Amino acid sequence: MAGDPSNNDGSGGGAMTLQTAVAEIQRLQAKVMTIEQERAKTAVEQ
Repeated sequence: MAGDPSNNDGSGGGAMTLQTAVAEIQRLQAKVMTIEQERAKTAVEQ
């Protein structure tokens, strides 16, 4: 729920900063890339 103090990212403010958001996006992009590489490898092996 918006404004819920128990639903924060640890920054104490409850709002994700731009820097935190960018870092999370980069982490997720790397994860997606890894998954896509694994899928491509699996497709080649079949």
